Amino acid sequence: MVRIVVVLSLASLIVFCASGQQANEGAPNAPCEFGPGESLAVVNSPAFDGSPTVSGDETELFFTSERKGQEDLFVSSRPSREATWREPMNLGASIDDPMAGDFSLRLSSDGKALYFASNRRGGFGKADMYIATRASRQHPWGPATNLGPPLNTEAFEAFPTPSADGTMLYFNRSTTFDSQDSDIWMSTRAGPEHQWSVPQRVPSGINSERAEFSPSLSTDGKTLYFASQRGGNIDIWVSTRGDRSQGWGTPRRLGGGVNVPRAMTLAPFISDDQRSLYFMSARPDPAAGEACTPMTCLGRVDLYVARLNCH
Repeated sequence: MVRIVVVLSLASLIVFCASGQQANEGAPNAPCEFGPGESLAVVNSPAFDGSPTVSGDETELFFTSERKGQEDLFVSSRPSREATWREPMNLGASIDDPMAGDFSLRLSSDGKALYFASNRRGGFGKADMYIATRASRQHPWGPATNLGPPLNTEAFEAFPTPSADGTMLYFNRSTTFDSQDSDIWMSTRAGPEHQWSVPQRVPSGINSERAEFSPSLSTDGKTLYFASQRGGNIDIWVSTRGDRSQGWGTPRRLGGGVNVPRAMTLAPFISDDQRSLYFMSARPDPAAGEACTPMTCLGRVDLYVARLNCH
C-alpha cells in the first residue's frame, strides 16, 4: 500500500555535507552532489518494489514488495558494502500480516528496531505505524506492535522515521492515503522507555499546500530528506539546519541524478554515513512522451541508490 502514497521536474542541487568533509579533509567545504540513481536490479522484481531502508553498514536492505501479490516486507543481505545483494526473503508471519498491506519501512540506526506502516485489522485509523524489535542482528524479529496513540489516529499515518538516538520520530499524516493534505509531523520523547509526545506538524517550509511525505533524517539530525509534490511532480527534496535546536532551512529539490524528468521519485532513505541515498522511483518509458503518473507508471516502481560524489 505504500505505492498509493505516490498519488501524493527537474532542478539541480549541490550540497555541502559533513560526509563530504570527511572524504576531503583538506577541503572542508568541498561541494558534493548525488550521482545518477542506480537500479538495484538484482533485488527489483517485475512487481512493485519500494520503501528501501538499510542497516548502518549497508549489508541489510529491507523493503516492501508486491511480488507475492500484496505488499509484504522483505529483506536482502550481502557480506559487505561492495558485494552483490542476495535473493530477498520475506520477513515472515511475526511481522507480515497475510491479510493486509505492510509498507513504509524505516530501520533504526542500531538495526534493532524496524518501524513500518500497515492497514491491518485492529488499528486506530486508515493506516497505523508499527514497530518490531530484535535483540541483535543475529536474532529473529519479534512480533509487530502498534505504536498506539497519540502517534496513530483515525487518519493515515506512514513512514515512521526515528532519529539516531530514538528521541524524535518523523512521519507523514493525511486524512486519507491519497489526500493532498499529507504533511510531515514530529513527536519527541525523553528516552526509549518514555512515551511519545503529542505530534506536531513540522513548521511550514517543510510542509506546503501540496502533499509532503516519506521523511528520512540523517544520523546527525541536521539533514531531512522527503518527497513532495510542491513542484507539480513527485520529487525528493532536502532541508538542512545547523543543529537540532534550530529550525529547518528552505527545502531544495535534489538534482537530476536523483529526480529524473517525467518520473515519480520518493521514499528517500539516507545511509548512516550520508554517502548513499536509497529511494523508490518510477522512471518513464523513454519511448513515451508523457510524464509518469500513479495511473501509468506503478508497474515500473523500483528501488534505486545514488552515491555521493565530492569534488
